[in-house]
Amino acid sequence: MNTTPSPQGFALVLIMLGALVMMAAAVGVFVTHEQAWRLVIAAGGTVQVAGWLLHGRRLRQGGAA
Repeated sequence: MNTTPSPQGFALVLIMLGALVMMAAAVGVFVTHEQAWRLVIAAGGTVQVAGWLLHGRRLRQGGAA
């Protein structure tokens, strides 16, 4: 098992995708002042949290260290 604490694979994709969506939506809020962008920010945060949970689950599956 790889003991590195950095996210890898699908977990990394979810974390980065969520962060990028949140940043892009934050710019959208500031530029357009549309409330719908806030839902996109929340969705990006949800995707990012899912990635961190997936990463945490991967670290806990290893057995004795």
